[in-house]
Amino acid sequence: MLACIILLGWLLLVWMYFLWSRRMYYKAAWQLRGPIGWPFIGMGLQMMNPETFLQYMDGLSRKFKAPFISWMGINCFLYVNDPNTVEQIFNSTHCTNKGDFYRFMSSAIGDGLFTSSSPRWNKHRRLINPAFGRQILSNFLPIFNAEAEVLLQKLDLEGIQHGKKLEIYQILKKIVLEAACQTTMGKKMNFQHDGSTAIFEAYSGLTEVCVKRMLSPWLYPEFIYRRSRLLCQQQKVVGVLLGFIEQLLEPIVSVVSPHATDADQITNESRGKSKSIFIEQVREHVERGQLSWQDVRDEANVTIAATFETTSTALYFTILCLAMHPNYQEKLHEELVRELPSNDSVSLEQLQRLEYTEMVINEAMRLFSPVPMVLRSADQDIEIFREDEEFLIPRGTQIGIDIYNMQRDERVWGPLAKTYNPEAHFGPDCQQQHPFAFVPFTKGLRMCIGYRYAQMLMKLLLARIFRSYRVSTEARLEDLLVKGNISLKLKNYPLCRVELR
Repeated sequence: MLACIILLGWLLLVWMYFLWSRRMYYKAAWQLRGPIGWPFIGMGLQMMNPETFLQYMDGLSRKFKAPFISWMGINCFLYVNDPNTVEQIFNSTHCTNKGDFYRFMSSAIGDGLFTSSSPRWNKHRRLINPAFGRQILSNFLPIFNAEAEVLLQKLDLEGIQHGKKLEIYQILKKIVLEAACQTTMGKKMNFQHDGSTAIFEAYSGLTEVCVKRMLSPWLYPEFIYRRSRLLCQQQKVVGVLLGFIEQLLEPIVSVVSPHATDADQITNESRGKSKSIFIEQVREHVERGQLSWQDVRDEANVTIAATFETTSTALYFTILCLAMHPNYQEKLHEELVRELPSNDSVSLEQLQRLEYTEMVINEAMRLFSPVPMVLRSADQDIEIFREDEEFLIPRGTQIGIDIYNMQRDERVWGPLAKTYNPEAHFGPDCQQQHPFAFVPFTKGLRMCIGYRYAQMLMKLLLARIFRSYRVSTEARLEDLLVKGNISLKLKNYPLCRVELR
């Protein structure tokens, strides 16, 4: 009996110390009140379904005054969906680290730029940044144009000659991943011709596994996750991706064989022009002892995944939005006919003149942010402002920036916020928005390293498609069901029809 009393007393003291050590979180939660959630799992039960996650968070933001605090597991979670607070977070030197939940991704695919924290992130960003400079990107245009030709041939064969309705997203993913492998690793993979389905399924499976764990607080402890079925799924897809990355990292032979294709020739010419593509640059850093080969594997894995996932997603939603709005598609075609006299290779100068093309892409990314939510972690106490009030956010708070719902919020964008209207939101006569109301690639101190790359590739592929084809679909904007994932997904992908102009 005495032993039980002593044990209970000891447990009570531990519990009281635990609560006392977290008193700053409770104070912040009292001031920025949000949904309370359940003990130990917080909002886990309500947020565990990716198909309803974004809609659930939008409902909370209307019920509670954002930014507000709630709980994911025992983690203090600050929800942000207004431009003023987003600006404060993105520009804070104490919020450059990704949220703790990204450790689930880094344990699976490696600790690259997308997931790493300071000081590792600062070092790697400084070393890799030159590989995404403007001059280097301009050297990629021959590769982008070559892959655009492959895309047009695919649309012509499947959509025109065979008269099929197409699931364009699957076609785009192969094109974009092929371009990513050539421009970052200097290797042509021929995804159009071999059995590459397993690679795309592995990338999709990996993001689903990581998101399920992020939204399931009971799986946060490693000793529990190690005994879950989700770990088996992770190991299966990670095995496929690691094999793929090892294949990309094999030594590259610069000599073009007599049987090389035009695209092979272009790849080697581009590598000859610039030794600063990702793979060439990191090799130099390895030789100098600045990076290890494990660092290179991690960065290659993350760079390829982030490049192809976000770019193909943004490009697909742009095409889908234009297919659902033929009036804007016709205006786009008028610009393309004017600026691109023939549907041949597009130059950098021509790309820079495609203003309406950029508008339709931005409007699609506003409605369908390629990365719907990003997470940051406060590594020091920070102060945020809400309606002239100042609040202290304690060190260790996890911060969720809801880009998806902010960019389609009527309180930010007005009554047309949930409609596709490029001219109303990005045209020359549109109302000036807060500079952090539109952040598809984030902004501030940790802006996406590949945003120029994505913009260039999307503009070029979009221009080549709509210069020659008209795309249509029976789907409607209001019928699309989005899924909260690392990159935005749809529950069902509408089929599209292409017609030759």
